Amino acid sequence: MSNPIKPNEKTESGLRTVQRALDILYCFTVEEQELTLTEIANKINLAKSTTTRLLATLEQNDFILKDPNTLKYRLGQGLYYLGYIAGKSIKIREIAKPIMERLRDETRETVNLYILDKESRVCIEQCEGLQSIRHLVKIGEKLPLWAGAGGKVLLAYQSEAFQQQIFKQVPSKERLETLQKELPEIRLQQCASSIDEREVGSAAVAAPVFNINHEVTASLSVSGPTNRFTPEIINQLKELVKVNAMEISQKLGYRES
Repeated sequence: MSNPIKPNEKTESGLRTVQRALDILYCFTVEEQELTLTEIANKINLAKSTTTRLLATLEQNDFILKDPNTLKYRLGQGLYYLGYIAGKSIKIREIAKPIMERLRDETRETVNLYILDKESRVCIEQCEGLQSIRHLVKIGEKLPLWAGAGGKVLLAYQSEAFQQQIFKQVPSKERLETLQKELPEIRLQQCASSIDEREVGSAAVAAPVFNINHEVTASLSVSGPTNRFTPEIINQLKELVKVNAMEISQKLGYRES
């Protein structure tokens, strides 16, 4: 007679099954939206027979769809529905606030979260710096996209047509030429810096916040008095801000390709 399965073994087996089902769902990407049974089994390093059983269960719950003609699998409408609910419940300010507070404590400078608002940017969340002299902006105040690190980061990721509209707002030819040269570099480095740009005596470093659709409609910035933002400090802040902005992005559902 075979030995009975112990309760903890049942639990472990159940957890393994859940993890394998999740592994199947994560096989699909923007580049690979349809996969064969063999491709899925190879990706998760599992026997085809086990993979087939897991796929059948996922299919019954509308998490996976199988094309009867090509026999390929793709994500189902059940996931779309859950994603829609998740998207509705995700609030960028709630996600960003603890990350911003941690970044503020680490840098001791003011941390701002900006969002794109038509042809401007608006600060929707702020963690004030811990130093006696600090840089602040008003929550809800509309600021330009063509000046300041937080604005330039947002502008760099918009369409060419949108950028052309913003270029009309730049007050001088010299500033426009500088901005046009900067934008491709900002996209390449995924960060921007500014010194005495929008406001004399203030400096900032900013990075893009990506959403689940790989769009940038928000930016995270650290700002303070110009005299504290030396080239060495700016380089350190760039790495810090990029890491924290990416953490916010990932919590919003963003996944790098």
